[in-house]
Amino acid sequence: MDLLTFQAFVTLAETLNFRAAAERLHMSQPALSLRLKRMEDELGLRLFDRTRSSVTLSGAGRELLPYAARLLGEASATRAAALRIASGEAGNLRVGYTPISILGAVPELIRRFAQEHPRITLDLVELLSDGVEAAIVADRIDVGILHPPLSQQGLQVLPLYEERLVVALSAYDPLAGRDRLSLRDLADRDFVLTARSVGPALFGRIVALCQDAGFEPRLRQEVPTSGAAIGLVAAGLGVGLVIGSFARLAWPGVAFIPIDGPAPSLSVVAATRQGMREAVTKTFLSSIERSLTALDGWRRVG
Repeated sequence: MDLLTFQAFVTLAETLNFRAAAERLHMSQPALSLRLKRMEDELGLRLFDRTRSSVTLSGAGRELLPYAARLLGEASATRAAALRIASGEAGNLRVGYTPISILGAVPELIRRFAQEHPRITLDLVELLSDGVEAAIVADRIDVGILHPPLSQQGLQVLPLYEERLVVALSAYDPLAGRDRLSLRDLADRDFVLTARSVGPALFGRIVALCQDAGFEPRLRQEVPTSGAAIGLVAAGLGVGLVIGSFARLAWPGVAFIPIDGPAPSLSVVAATRQGMREAVTKTFLSSIERSLTALDGWRRVG
C-alpha cells in the first residue's frame, strides 16, 4: 500500500461512486477497482459493499476511514514542511557569535530574522573568534559572527560592518570632558587592553597606531575581555580602547570619547563553510544583509 492507495480509498469513501472517484484521481475505473481490491486483500478487510447500482462503506471501512484521512493529512503536512525546509523558510540554524559582536548590531539583526522567519529555530552559542572558526569547520555551527583576520581554511566570508574603537577612561580623568581625543593625548597614560592572545591583530593595530602617533603605549595590564578592561578603567587603573557600542551602555565612572584622526576599528563578518548549500543558512545571510542596510548608524562594508 502507498499514499495513492489510501487516497483512492478516501476518495471513493467520499464519493461512493467509482466513476466520480476515478475522475478525481485521474485514473481509470478498472485501475481504481484493482487498487482497492489489492488493498482489501492486503488488509484482510472488506472496505466497501458493492452492488450493481450502489457502493457503500462496510463497517470495517467506516472504522478505517478516520485513520486513512489522518495519514493523508500528515503526509500533506510533511510535504509542506519539506517544501519550507527546501526553500530555507523552516528548519534549525546553529549560530555562533563573539562576546563583542553581541554588543553591536547583531542582536537587532537576529531579532529581525526571528520575526521574519518564525519557523526557523535558532540555536545560539557564544565563543571567542577563533572558537567560532573552529566550530564552523567542525560542523558544530552553521554560521558564525566573528572578526578577521581568519586563520582557518575552507571558509567563505560575508563582510558586515566596522566598529570604530573609542577611548574609555575614568570619568574623573581631566580628559573626560573632551569631545574628542587623539591617540597622542594618551601618551602619558597607562593602558589596559584586551590581551594579545585574545585578539592579536587588533592588539597589534593599536600598538602600531600609538607608535605612529609618536609614543610606545605603556601597558599596565592585559585582560581577557573588553568588559574587564572597562572595569579596570572605572577603577582608575588606566585607559582602554574599546568598540563604540560600549558607549551605548550606562557604565558608571567611565567616559567614552571618540578618537580624532586615524582610529583602529574592529571588523564584523559572517562566515560559513566553503560551498555551503543549506537553504536555511542562505536565508539567514540574506536576511542580515537586508536588515543591516536598513539600520541607521552602522557602516556597511564589503
